[in-house]
Amino acid sequence: MFKGMLKLVQSMPVFSDHDHHLPDAFFAEPVTLERLISRSYVNWKPWNLDGTREQRRKLVENFQHSSYFTWFEKGVQAVHHVTQPITPDNWDAISKKITAAYARNPDFHWKTLQRHGYEKMILDTYWEPGSNNGYPELFVPTFRIDNFMYGYHGRADAPENYRPWEHYGFKGGTLDDYVDLMRQTIIRRHQRGQLAALKCAEAYHRPLDFFPDDRQTARRIFGKAPSRTTPAQKILFANYIFHRCCEVAAELDIPFQIHTGLAQLAGSNPLRFEPVIAGYPQVRFILFHAGYPWIAETAGLLHNYPNALPNLTWVPIISTSAAVRALHEFLDVAASAQSITWGSDCWTPEESVGAMHAWQFVAAKVLAERIHDRRLTLKAAEKLARELMHANGRRTYLKTDGHE
Repeated sequence: MFKGMLKLVQSMPVFSDHDHHLPDAFFAEPVTLERLISRSYVNWKPWNLDGTREQRRKLVENFQHSSYFTWFEKGVQAVHHVTQPITPDNWDAISKKITAAYARNPDFHWKTLQRHGYEKMILDTYWEPGSNNGYPELFVPTFRIDNFMYGYHGRADAPENYRPWEHYGFKGGTLDDYVDLMRQTIIRRHQRGQLAALKCAEAYHRPLDFFPDDRQTARRIFGKAPSRTTPAQKILFANYIFHRCCEVAAELDIPFQIHTGLAQLAGSNPLRFEPVIAGYPQVRFILFHAGYPWIAETAGLLHNYPNALPNLTWVPIISTSAAVRALHEFLDVAASAQSITWGSDCWTPEESVGAMHAWQFVAAKVLAERIHDRRLTLKAAEKLARELMHANGRRTYLKTDGHE
């Protein structure tokens, strides 16, 4: 049953709702196996690959069991027609094959994604929020709002070395002027079809507690020099901006992607985000990464709040076993199976293809198990497979009926 279901999902187009695919400049330089690993989750615990056989041996021997390595390797094999596992012995041969493929075709990096089944990818270019990398036929931008949350002063820095006032052309004025600039930036992008969702990844920098929403305090902080602004004040200002973004998401009826789990662990439990979900019932909050490792907590939010939407982006390559458990649990408790989405969350085509294979494996395994224990009929499982592979993404982000 599993093999048949896997064959079915592999025949379907795939919609990814979160990726960081790198721009042309990265792929214009020689692409080697080491370079791909340096921009992959295999390098989450830096292996300091230095071109030596010894470092390669340590990586393979110590990490080949992990989900990150397993699916990265499968992506390399699929994209470059490699039949053997990556080893220190064949490392250089595989690397030369990779370099040659990119050298032959400057479009190799993004056309590979199409060739292997991706139909659309929601792109989060955090280095240039709202970009589609110049390839609208594949990439649809999300818009990361984090930078605006740091704009309490013209000299205030946001992550990725942004100064929000400079980047967005704010010439000064009141807090209301600043909020209006942010609103109009988002609205204009949406009107031009350049924005499929809002995104917040602040869980990497702070807890997911976004209350209180205090306008008077935000007004007092606005314009205050960074050297005179405390960390607590910066958080309060960021809270105020975040809530205005929730209002824009409601106004435009666009989903709001929220990073939960695996960031600053002390603050990224998705239950900390519950007051926002409850406070904005009209906003569809996409709870990224299944809240891993707090999968059950995410499921609890799905059970109680119809505007909390389940998302398995990244999870199949963090822990394939956990992704199987999460998909089972989300199917059990979510208000609708049509709300479940997934994205590869990768930077390069090899890892994105591997992540897609991981997602296909997870979906096929869960559906096959449910057919086997008679929780699903074959017909219902086939319909659900289409929803999980592409229809839910189309419906959530492109507002189609999901099956066009």
